[in-house]
Amino acid sequence: MIELNTLRYFISAYETGTFSHAARLNGVSQPTVSAAIQKLEDRLGMPLFKRSKVGLRPLPLATQLYHDVVDPVTHLASIQTRLLAERPQTLRVYCAPDMLMYQLAPDLNSLRRRFASLQFTFTGDARESDLAYVSDRCVPEAHAFIPMYEEPFAVAVARSHPLAASREVQIEDLRDQPLIQRPYCPNADRLELAPSGMVFVAHATNDHQLLDLVAAGLGVAFVPATHAHSRGDIVLLSLVGADAGARIAGVSHRRSVRATEIAKLLTNISHHTEAQ
Repeated sequence: MIELNTLRYFISAYETGTFSHAARLNGVSQPTVSAAIQKLEDRLGMPLFKRSKVGLRPLPLATQLYHDVVDPVTHLASIQTRLLAERPQTLRVYCAPDMLMYQLAPDLNSLRRRFASLQFTFTGDARESDLAYVSDRCVPEAHAFIPMYEEPFAVAVARSHPLAASREVQIEDLRDQPLIQRPYCPNADRLELAPSGMVFVAHATNDHQLLDLVAAGLGVAFVPATHAHSRGDIVLLSLVGADAGARIAGVSHRRSVRATEIAKLLTNISHHTEAQ
């Protein structure tokens, strides 16, 4: 019979991508986790991970085992917490208006599976948050920032727009096009690039709203390139002949021990998920 602790170490190693982070998460030493995984591999007769200096890469057996055990192990591991009616821990989260929650929500779900007592409260004020999902230009005062990825801006148009068939546009192609502005995101609109004749048709309050307006055909907008991943009704076009700008997205956090550890764990989960 495989021990519950061994499966907990395995799940943590799979999700974080390193034995050291798995050990820290479970409050044990790295050799303890490494030895437990090696024993599990010996029992199964096949390796679970490909080890390298940059971390662990799950092999097919690991992926199959993870999906088989993650829910029951999480349930069993939380029995004591549920029986003792542990007081929930509240984590205040802020999502900036230029960030889309679809990128962060799966990682929050992974955190929730690990910490059965963790609850999320979303706040509209970054200064009141423990964690903030922001770009590098919008980090709340007194927060530390952990970068996650860098991306360029591109021009978003509705899929039915005449320019949608092109992969690239020049500034002059936008002449007479209505522009939806993003006043909540510093320097993202690149208004200095706007050609004469361009009409400012709306000011959005967040990027979810902005993308809906673009998809409806109200206008075009400069948006981060990853926004295209969440929508099938818009097309993102690269700007050639001019610099559309770029941003660094990440997680900022209060400098408390708990917020710092959770922020680091959250970004490790995100990096591991992207690597897969």
